[in-house]
Amino acid sequence: MLERSSAAKFAVSIFYESFNDFDVYIEDTAPGYAKIFSSILSRAMDGGVALEKVFPLGDRNVVIAAARKRLQNQNNRCAVFIVDGDLYLLAGEREELPENLVVLPRYCIENFLFDEEVLVSIMDEEHCSLTAEVLARQLDYSGWLNRSREALTLIFRAFAIAHKLHAEIPTVSRGYKSVCMNGSGELSLEKARAIEKEIIDALVADKGLPAVEEAISFVESKINHDECFVTTYVSAKDFVLPLMLVRMRALLDSNAKNVSLKIRMSNKCSTGPFNGVVRSIRNILTSQKTACG
Repeated sequence: MLERSSAAKFAVSIFYESFNDFDVYIEDTAPGYAKIFSSILSRAMDGGVALEKVFPLGDRNVVIAAARKRLQNQNNRCAVFIVDGDLYLLAGEREELPENLVVLPRYCIENFLFDEEVLVSIMDEEHCSLTAEVLARQLDYSGWLNRSREALTLIFRAFAIAHKLHAEIPTVSRGYKSVCMNGSGELSLEKARAIEKEIIDALVADKGLPAVEEAISFVESKINHDECFVTTYVSAKDFVLPLMLVRMRALLDSNAKNVSLKIRMSNKCSTGPFNGVVRSIRNILTSQKTACG
């Protein structure tokens, strides 16, 4: 059953039925995130639908519960529920998900904001003298990504293994500062290796070596090597984007809040990586069309 506060958030959508062709429910309730999600989704759907607002409900379990309840109630209005890929992308889902729910193919919505052209464009808007070309060289997006890949892969692979084993070990909550080396957003491979070792050693002590080895094999099998590990499987909310914003701010004299920068990114980023999400949404809406009238 939904908690009262979550049910109240769910009910808000009634007031927007004349502005939305269908309802979209998401996880993140932090300020600005509904706007970020709405911007990307409405642009990705080519303006073919009216989507004035999306509705944050709370954590993943709340969204899944709401999706199941919607199916049980057979509501006559079309609705889609969306959750982050999170560590489940590598650790696997723990339950069968309802048919009206979409799992993002990347860790979270911020992973779709990570676009070099957009980052440079925003820096160009913020800087009063340097050209976009100079800023792009100084940001060194590709170089930073290449230098950071090993460290971020090590720790998020370990995080996923811990998640697979249902271990009560701090993972993503450690935040980017746990591996950040300096004020330019560079990462310490030594720190990353230490975190990985700490997690794996704790898992072996708690779960036993065979269980850990089995979890490692499972996580490895889930990695799509055709995708960039960092932009797909690493939390852009807690690691990648904060680190890149550190790099950007080192080059800028800007007081813009992070959430404001993210909203601007959501208005500019490529929607191509979101096409799979749009296809899943359209499939759900098609399956609901009879009930939706």
